[in-house]
Amino acid sequence: MKILHLFNWQLKDINKELIKVKEQGFDAVLINPIQPLKENNLSLWWLSYQPCGFAIGNQYGSKEDLINLCNSANKLGIKIFSDVICTHVAGAVDGTLNPHYKVDSKLIENPYFWKQKINIKDWNNRYEVINHCIGLPSLNLYNYDLQDIIVKFLNDLIDCGIKGFRFDSAKNIPLPEENCDFFIRVLSGLKREDIYCFGEVICCSNELLINYSKYLDVLTDNINYKSKTVVFSESHDSFYGLEFIDKNQRVRVTSSYIPTYEINNRYSQLVDEYDNVLYYARPFDDNNGWLSDKIKNVNFKTNKILIKR
Repeated sequence: MKILHLFNWQLKDINKELIKVKEQGFDAVLINPIQPLKENNLSLWWLSYQPCGFAIGNQYGSKEDLINLCNSANKLGIKIFSDVICTHVAGAVDGTLNPHYKVDSKLIENPYFWKQKINIKDWNNRYEVINHCIGLPSLNLYNYDLQDIIVKFLNDLIDCGIKGFRFDSAKNIPLPEENCDFFIRVLSGLKREDIYCFGEVICCSNELLINYSKYLDVLTDNINYKSKTVVFSESHDSFYGLEFIDKNQRVRVTSSYIPTYEINNRYSQLVDEYDNVLYYARPFDDNNGWLSDKIKNVNFKTNKILIKR
């Protein structure tokens, strides 16, 4: 499966490009989290990872926009996947580990929904990773009432036509082996069994990847791990970094600008080796990397191979 990550795109704009997505041989489109945000500002990409609750609709589009997108994609045989954030919410304006005042009051008012206000200091310490905060107010995913809220949210997205989920910061979600049945209860609570689920599990050991792979596919930067994976040549996390203004006075950020042809070469190699590969569509990419003939040829070549198999 070839997944096109149209990061920071508004849903109406994605809808307009679906025919091109199909022509380029992609099977699915990953959209930004669609949860309510503390602030609307498309140039501040990280805002979409500071949600204020479990509802549908933000600066990227409304519930109606999502339904329209999913309906259009379904007619073309394209799956729409949504990024979802279950681990944390937007922080208070004073920078503390208190929730932002716009966070859903039903979450704020339940003291059992929250982790202790202690930040992770050692990311190699598994206890800290699953029990402490990630620099933002973090949710206690052991709690069944909170799990039920998340299940309802995911099923609402499924009702809109969503065919899969990327669980952001999944490495911070404790596993059944760690006495938490989040993945068991939440995934079994989805109203459709054919929903594709994968979680962000980066910068970790093979042993941890194996444990997460028991419950869902893993989005990983470890290209040596090849079981139940989604791999990438670049992601929005690896792309974004230092901020500057481009020639058209647009905010543009990049940690290290790797030429588009190199990203496309890496993608081509990964598609040859892995079943599930994500292509990150760079913003302000004058070369339109995902629209190149190379990507189209690679996608259709591997589609033919899969058919023969």
